[in-house]
Amino acid sequence: MNHSLLAKRPKDSSKEDFTKSWDNCGYTLSALALLLTELIEQNNKVTKDDFDCPNHYAKLAFQAGENKAYEYVLSLLPENSKP
Repeated sequence: MNHSLLAKRPKDSSKEDFTKSWDNCGYTLSALALLLTELIEQNNKVTKDDFDCPNHYAKLAFQAGENKAYEYVLSLLPENSKP
């Protein structure tokens, strides 16, 4: 469980209850985890059109930033939701 998530839990929920509820959501969140994994794979594919811009390195930096955001969201999901 990520500490950022625990800090944002509902005020009427204990850490233990929230952690248990979050872990039980793994089955339904597995679709999101699968989608994020596919987005990372699609984002890593290079085509000849990627080189149509003289500033190709800016595209690579943007791509790396997108992947980092996807990976962060994946890290927040319960372990049993990840493919």
